[in-house]
Amino acid sequence: MKLFTIVLCGVLLVSCNGAQNKTQFVATDEWQEIEEGQSIPQGLHVRINLQTGKKEAKILEKEDNDTQSAGPLSTVPGEGLQDHGGGATALPYENIGKLKEALENIPGDDFKYNEEELKKVKAKFKTYDEIKKELKDVNLEVKSDSDIMSALFERFEEILKSKNPAENAVKAELDVMFEDLQYLVHQIDNANEFIDRKGIEHIIWPSLNQTESALKIHGLKLLGTVVQNNPKAKIALFERNGGSILLTKLSQSTKSEEISAGLYAFGSLVRKFPYAQSELLNAHGYSLLFDILDKNIEPRVKVKIIKLITDLVQDYENALTGQEVDATTRERYESTNLKEGLRKAEYCKRAGEFFHQNKAGFVQDENLTEECVSALRSIRQGLCQDVWSKCPLFRHTLLVLRNNLDTRLDDWDGDKDGRDYLTEIQLGIDRFVEELYGSGLPKDEL
Repeated sequence: MKLFTIVLCGVLLVSCNGAQNKTQFVATDEWQEIEEGQSIPQGLHVRINLQTGKKEAKILEKEDNDTQSAGPLSTVPGEGLQDHGGGATALPYENIGKLKEALENIPGDDFKYNEEELKKVKAKFKTYDEIKKELKDVNLEVKSDSDIMSALFERFEEILKSKNPAENAVKAELDVMFEDLQYLVHQIDNANEFIDRKGIEHIIWPSLNQTESALKIHGLKLLGTVVQNNPKAKIALFERNGGSILLTKLSQSTKSEEISAGLYAFGSLVRKFPYAQSELLNAHGYSLLFDILDKNIEPRVKVKIIKLITDLVQDYENALTGQEVDATTRERYESTNLKEGLRKAEYCKRAGEFFHQNKAGFVQDENLTEECVSALRSIRQGLCQDVWSKCPLFRHTLLVLRNNLDTRLDDWDGDKDGRDYLTEIQLGIDRFVEELYGSGLPKDEL
């Protein structure tokens, strides 16, 4: 069998700490086995024999310097060669002086080509327009994101002017168009270009004003994507009275999918934007939001309001207590008076009533239970502890959910992951009950 070896070349520093020093290794021109704990002099070739698993060494030959790159395994780029005696040392680069000199002579930012050199460089490469022309000649066309966006804008206006958006063929085309637009505006630069091209005025507002529900949903989702994590877009939408328009649309809608998309857009606007919170989350704004909790829509959509309020409260608390938050940001969040506004709007009472009234939906959906309980529990301390701890219906709802999970776990015949998930939700409810009412509840109540 052919002998495969890994040859490790380098200048070795042999450490004898913590090992017994046996007889000195005497190197020859032939490979010899290095015994356990045996010290070896510097400047030898060392390898591991892959058949025996033993370490071997011999005198470093001059021609071996050229074999490093031709071995069966090469050194990983950027990694130094390690000393098999326990230490490590850098390779002695002969050209390090030349390398330093070359680095020092790299031109700075003020380096400029002269005109002749610039012409030579340009002659070697084709411009973007030239490439587009050549590809067009062979029936291929390269389009930038900006080109695609322009085409989508034009096509959308054509559809609104000439066709009924409710027609099946048009609806299918609009689905694709909005999917493409959402993909584009995920990039902040494209989102800003969308706003500069008046996409809010020419695409989003017309979509929200249509009677077709699917088109409204498309417009709301696109708006949420445009402003999400994009300060410039948030400001642009707020300057266009976008927050008030969204609240109005939310209050007028009675369909779960429309309200869900509207909450996504509204949440994307007000999160991390304390000024918008100050202007929109007043008594009127809270009233419009909390009225959604009483609408005949899916509970999962209502839970989005609970989660949104929790996110805003957590951002508020982090801004006021975070060590890395600058003074200006802290001052802006303080000016929102978020917690005081929620207390005046009786959020804790409204959230507790919603929790109790929708317990049947929570019993049927453990995912919804986990989301809602987690969101409510996160803002208990410092906001709702006093209200919920004195509310019998709130406690009753928690215990109903807890007992339902207990029964499901007793009858569980599914996989371990499912059982672990239900157990985790159950433990979260137990902790919530203890935080609100202490650990002195009778066993039969649980």
